[in-house]
Amino acid sequence: MAHEIKMPQLSDTMYSGKILVWNKKIGDTIKRGDILAEVETDKANLEIESFQEGTLLEIRTPAGSTANVGEIICMLGQAGEVIAASSEAPKAATPAPAASTPAPAAPVAATPSPTVATHAAPTYTAHAASDRIIASPLAKKIAQTHAVDLSSITGSGPNGRIVKRDVESAVGNVALQTTPQPTLRETAPAKPAASITPIQAGQSMTPLSKMRETIARRMQESVTENPHFYVTTAVRMEQVMQLREILKTKEEYKGISVNHFVIKACAYALQQEPRVNYAYRDGHLFNPGSINIGIITSIPDGLLIPVIKDTNTLSLKDIVFEAKAAVDRAKAGRPTSADLSGGTFSISNMGMFDVENFTAIINPGQGGVIAIAAVKEVPVVEKGVIVPGLVMKATLSVDHRVIDGIMGASFLKFFKEGLENPALLMN
Repeated sequence: MAHEIKMPQLSDTMYSGKILVWNKKIGDTIKRGDILAEVETDKANLEIESFQEGTLLEIRTPAGSTANVGEIICMLGQAGEVIAASSEAPKAATPAPAASTPAPAAPVAATPSPTVATHAAPTYTAHAASDRIIASPLAKKIAQTHAVDLSSITGSGPNGRIVKRDVESAVGNVALQTTPQPTLRETAPAKPAASITPIQAGQSMTPLSKMRETIARRMQESVTENPHFYVTTAVRMEQVMQLREILKTKEEYKGISVNHFVIKACAYALQQEPRVNYAYRDGHLFNPGSINIGIITSIPDGLLIPVIKDTNTLSLKDIVFEAKAAVDRAKAGRPTSADLSGGTFSISNMGMFDVENFTAIINPGQGGVIAIAAVKEVPVVEKGVIVPGLVMKATLSVDHRVIDGIMGASFLKFFKEGLENPALLMN
């Protein structure tokens, strides 16, 4: 029996992917672990690995075409097997342009035909009455405002989740179907187009990259939906800096940095105050069941967040190895899908730029992020005497819907405890 190979969700932010190249051709024998194709996502070019064995019978999404997450991209089966007829026809690599001749205008009294759009409208499938409708809070709010029935919408998000753009498309469809086209006499004066400041000599306008578009969309989503709450502490770093000087001479700790201690301290603090590892999801308190810490990493024209899975189970030595490998892959533009998915908490470290203090925006789908500043030599008071000290500021941002200030303060207490007593991090 033929197996359907669907477009996987290769990162937490992926809704669709463009097939760049097929590494296999029809008739090739496929083994588990073989790389079927390379796909362009909103963050990076990633590989699609086969978890099935068989012969490649059909390619539904040719190179150059885009498929949504969960959409069939190819079929595997036995050599010579005939695939049953499917309503989902293979895509063309280049879609045909829309007809240039407009549809004739409909009478005012009749239901008008929708105006030809430059993109295909999504389909809307009614849900059974017993189905639980999964939708983002923002999608629910828009649907309520415009009196749109969510049960009539098919979501394009992960696992069929209805997201903002699905509802906005539905609102647009309803408007086209229910609003008669005005006659010439009824037509209101056209609104002026949004003003665009003229480009002056030496200026330019450059379209955003896919990655930058995704960053813009998700950061706006985060600050709009997540009520941020901030807590800051100052950490004495003398013992960490001394221990780092000792460990960096050991081969197994080669490349150890302050950030590796920060990662371990976050895992320690999340174990002690697990609520900061939770998130708000569909009106519920979501416990991810594991501590997976993302390291916000700068790359040309954007950011990637490679994730260290089950960080609390790793030794400091293992964290140095895993984090360095994941960050190197991200900076080289070759992260794996596992690198970019499953994060539950994130770290943004700008200490290497001599930043004294800053706040970070929560990555959507998570409940918290910590902003790490530079380790600074400053005067501190010890037993009434001013002495030189090494101090690092850390600011925690949390989603106040699920994490209260006292929980954030408790997290920082344990975070500080781990760094000021690094023996606690050496297990």
